[in-house]
Amino acid sequence: MELLITVVVAAEDEGTAREACAGITSLLGGRVIHTADCSDEEPGCRSVTISRRTTAPGTGNPAATLARVLRNTLRTLGSGFTGSRVSCEPPSAWTVVDAPELVGELVPGGERILLEAWQTAASSPEAATGAPDTTDRTAFQGTRRSG
Repeated sequence: MELLITVVVAAEDEGTAREACAGITSLLGGRVIHTADCSDEEPGCRSVTISRRTTAPGTGNPAATLARVLRNTLRTLGSGFTGSRVSCEPPSAWTVVDAPELVGELVPGGERILLEAWQTAASSPEAATGAPDTTDRTAFQGTRRSG
C-alpha cells in the first residue's frame, strides 16, 4: 500500500514548507514527493505531499485493510487525531484533519492534513487497481471523487 499525506502549511516558499514538515516526515518514515504553491486558494499557502510504502495484514476485506492503515497512521500522529472520520472506497481510503490548532502542534504553520491510503498493484486483488500518479499533484486535487 501507499500512504500519501498532504499537509497544507502557511509558508513563504518551498524550502520553508519542507522544513515545517520535516518532523511529520520523520515521524511517519516517509519522503516528500511533491510540493505546490496553493496561494491562489489561500495567500502564503503551500502543500507538501509525503509518501510512505506500508504493508498491512490482509483481512480479505480491502476496505477494512485500507481503513486500518489510516487509523494506525492517525494514532501515530497523536491521540487528538484519532477521532477523524475515515472514508473508504477501494482502492483508496482517506480522511481530512481540518483543525489548524491540532495540525499546528505537529507541523509549524500547519492548517490541515489529507491522509490517503491506496492499494498498490502488489497489494490489490485486481492488477488494474493501484496508487495514483502523484507526480503532478496539488493540495486536495486529484483524489476526490465527483458526486
